[in-house]
Amino acid sequence: MGVAGAKRKGASFPSLAACAGRPCKRPSEAAAAMEEWRDWASLPTELTGLISTLVLAADVVDYMAFRAVCAPWRASAPHPRDPTLRDARLRPRGWVALCDGDGVRPADACEVAFLHTATGRCVRARLPELCGYRIVGFTDGLLILINKATTAVRVLHPFTRVAVDLPPMSSIFLQIVKDQESRAWMRAAVCLSQTSSDSIAVVAWFPTSPVVVVAEPSFPCWHIVNQGLQLAAGLPFGGRLYGVISTRREVVQVYPEHQNPVVAHIPDDYSLPQSQLFFLVESNERLMVIVRHFDVSVHTQGWAPWEFALFEVDTTEHQGLTPVSSLGDRALFLSSDRCLSVSQNNLPSISRDAIYFHYPHPDPVVIYFVASRTCVRTSTFSITHDYSKVIRPSVRPFTLADHLLTFCSHRHWSGGLMFHEYHCLLRSWKDEC
Repeated sequence: MGVAGAKRKGASFPSLAACAGRPCKRPSEAAAAMEEWRDWASLPTELTGLISTLVLAADVVDYMAFRAVCAPWRASAPHPRDPTLRDARLRPRGWVALCDGDGVRPADACEVAFLHTATGRCVRARLPELCGYRIVGFTDGLLILINKATTAVRVLHPFTRVAVDLPPMSSIFLQIVKDQESRAWMRAAVCLSQTSSDSIAVVAWFPTSPVVVVAEPSFPCWHIVNQGLQLAAGLPFGGRLYGVISTRREVVQVYPEHQNPVVAHIPDDYSLPQSQLFFLVESNERLMVIVRHFDVSVHTQGWAPWEFALFEVDTTEHQGLTPVSSLGDRALFLSSDRCLSVSQNNLPSISRDAIYFHYPHPDPVVIYFVASRTCVRTSTFSITHDYSKVIRPSVRPFTLADHLLTFCSHRHWSGGLMFHEYHCLLRSWKDEC
């Protein structure tokens, strides 16, 4: 069992360079290809330009591989390095960070394994830029970092290695956010700048401190967006930040500031308000709010400890919520840290029209099937410790669902620990993470 912060011994996923240098054809296929040799480097510039545009629309990493084929193709495709990180086309959208499960912080190892949820492709990015930083969030595959010594914030593109620096948060920590728990587990998102058409903004909020702050690369310090606002959930969507205020059951636009920030009111049609949790997730290019609640009638008919209500949020006209009865081919992974939506068509091992979540139990991971409104456990006897020492080794390989739910639990992911094994962290491990 690894110790948080130790040096990783070996990679469980291939590096991006290794993937790029790997032969793509067997000898027999290569020989047959030589017989029908084509001068692909001499394709018309208009054609390679069109192909590069289509490749970029799908994935910036594939676009980078396209440019690496030969000099003529590279000349027909503009460089993907965007110094502002504002262009959404050049962000690694659809890439999520995986956990090695070895107890080594990705930031300490200076490398992160990534999964492309549209293709299942895995690559490892070696990032010496992580040295001295903590990873506090992700937006469209971009890493949001905070310097452990200076509290300066940085946004890093893991594949182009472009970095945008923002001012330190020391004044916010000293004057407003004094709780160590809030400092350690601050949440942050990349949005579009409200003041400049060629810049980004980073918005940060905190689990136990009711304040939202924002900074841009040109700002000398962080500005308060709203003091007294405690977000139960937050999500960047369309360049803006949306949040849920649980005490008022409202979905609001947090940033940029709006004259009428209330986007929708969440229905109060469910029992036991104290047991309800709210989640925001982007699914198939739409913003959704999910309410997890306890339903006695369902509970008495079978094992269904929780019920879910799903709504689509109208972010354009602020016309409220539309109930959603089916997720189609999608599956949702819900956590208080972050949420994720993936397509079962791309990842066959994931259940479709389902919600993966966790609750306080020795076997914590549960799948809720939207159509049948029933639940099943996916993790049994998966905890590797008895709350004082390790008692059994990890069962490997980890499932894809284990990886995706760990990604949604930042406290575990950032410590190199799989959620289903360490959802009840030992105190010493909590301190280390």
